[in-house]
Amino acid sequence: MDSNTTAADIFWGMFRSAVIFFRRHVDAINSLNVFPVPDGDTGTNMYGTLEGIQSRVMSVEYTDLQELTDLISRAALYEGRGNSGIILSQIFRGLSDYISLQTSEINFGIIYGAIENAKVKAFDSVAEPIEGTMLTVLSDVVNKANSLKEKNLSVRSLFKSLAEEAERSVDRTPELLPLLKESGVVDSGGYGIEVILKGMLLYLDDMPPDTFPIVLRKPAGDGSGVGNLIADHFESEDEFGYCTQFILDTDRDSKTVEANFEGLGTSVVIIGELPTYRIHLHAEDPGAILTKAVELGIVGSVSVENMEIQSKETLRTLEKSNQVSKIDLKGKTALISIVNGSGILEISRNLGVDLVIEGGIDMNPSVADIVSAVDQIESDSILLLTNDKNVIPAANQAAALVASDVVVLPTETQVEGLECIVDFDPYQSALKNKEIMAELIPQIKTITIFRSSRAVRINGSKIKHMQPIAMINGNMYSYSDNLDDLLVEVVRNEFNKNPEHIMVLLGNGLHNSDVARIEKLLNNNVLDLDEDIIEIHLGEQPHFDYMISVLAN
Repeated sequence: MDSNTTAADIFWGMFRSAVIFFRRHVDAINSLNVFPVPDGDTGTNMYGTLEGIQSRVMSVEYTDLQELTDLISRAALYEGRGNSGIILSQIFRGLSDYISLQTSEINFGIIYGAIENAKVKAFDSVAEPIEGTMLTVLSDVVNKANSLKEKNLSVRSLFKSLAEEAERSVDRTPELLPLLKESGVVDSGGYGIEVILKGMLLYLDDMPPDTFPIVLRKPAGDGSGVGNLIADHFESEDEFGYCTQFILDTDRDSKTVEANFEGLGTSVVIIGELPTYRIHLHAEDPGAILTKAVELGIVGSVSVENMEIQSKETLRTLEKSNQVSKIDLKGKTALISIVNGSGILEISRNLGVDLVIEGGIDMNPSVADIVSAVDQIESDSILLLTNDKNVIPAANQAAALVASDVVVLPTETQVEGLECIVDFDPYQSALKNKEIMAELIPQIKTITIFRSSRAVRINGSKIKHMQPIAMINGNMYSYSDNLDDLLVEVVRNEFNKNPEHIMVLLGNGLHNSDVARIEKLLNNNVLDLDEDIIEIHLGEQPHFDYMISVLAN
């Protein structure tokens, strides 16, 4: 971390890292959601809260830690979503409110005071706190910090201890809340707290939250316990009712507001202070709640969701996931490729890839994602192409966990993987295929063309913000004032070196109609361009307008 980094930069960096890391866990957290209602949206609501806070803060300038934390506190009031999301927003309000009153630095004492204040605010917002939930995990984290007060730890060491304690606390939740144990899950909201702390720690460790290898928590028994819980509910006469939430502007104090909604629903969470409150309840009749709210003041940002419908959708998703049929490739080697771009996905399948694992912006597959894909295939062996250097650790870890014979080919780019796929032979072992392709990889160059996201100096050249640049292996290849001119320059240079093959993939918002335009552009500007040597496809990859592979003769 840069020594000139301010306290505001550190706190905001930790928050943004947590948002990115959390996004990769949303589906897993949703799959664990059984309390208070198995509506499968805890991860979605917590991520929506985090992303909403981030969006509000990014739209406003701040100059120091106090201004930043004031912005976060205010944004959290308006962005809390669902039971877990509103509790989470109160946690961040507690953190921010405490830090905003301190000096312009972040140290052990300030972090401890902030999380203790977050705990107080979170518990105060919930009408009936329950053991074995995210509140329990938060409480355990505060107790852990309290036990370390005499240790003189750095902020990084403190967060490492807190993240580890959160993980242990989540492990304990089924013993505290019988419904979790019966359903074969840990508490989903508590897991969310664990993920947030780990995401913050990644920033302090200077590790990438979008690609750091992860192992996701999943329900036991393929979710059968969750499915049975929901199925039993639908055989009863009980109703989950409606998740009802809104903003209330009123001249009433918090105790009066709380008293007015007492007895109108369950899972009551009320945050804020005079004159603005965010209110959440579960109730069979949301109309009565909203009528009462209108009597008290001005109501806005109303959300009413039918939890019966949400629970049915959760059950359908579980049933569908448990019905996935195996891909029968017995007697052959299967080919799995990790791709990033729907056009690349289609090309991969046309070239003979048996199973595609989709990546995406900040969404490289986890170890669990890769293991799940491998488990869908019955074959003599499996060759797995990573197509991104950041995916290689997760792929190697997944290969070590499964019983199948999985061989990882550590391709580092999407086009490198596509060039290798052409030589794949399903009747050779995965190891033999890897040996053949490994000899090919050094002959493949990957060149990317895109607009610079900021003004920067590279190899002595001054690059302007949004100026088109071409990169090869982390080094600048060339730059220009026009994307297409730069593409022509790169293809002309490489074609003059007599390659065996050149492939150009169009992405970053370019469309199928652009393929013909680029074909014409290159034919008109690259002398004697051989159409048997060059291929142009719509890759639809993010970030890069053009991704080019050059296979040497």
